[in-house]
Amino acid sequence: MKVNGQEFITVKEMAKKLGVETNTIKQRLYQQGIKPVSKDALYDVSALEAIKDTVIGRPKKEEAPAKAKGKPPKKGKK
Repeated sequence: MKVNGQEFITVKEMAKKLGVETNTIKQRLYQQGIKPVSKDALYDVSALEAIKDTVIGRPKKEEAPAKAKGKPPKKGKK
């Protein structure tokens, strides 16, 4: 959508282009701190590129090192 010669995009259009739900787009925008340009929820086209590769959720666990360096584990009381 063009307004005054500038290109803007809505949440629905972003969802359609990325193939995800609108709620997912809203969460990604919130996570990145991107706010709409107007009350009509129009976003700059650069917002689409900013949220394109964003992943929401807990990060995957990293593999634990084979041996932990430092203090030996504490022994329980008997």
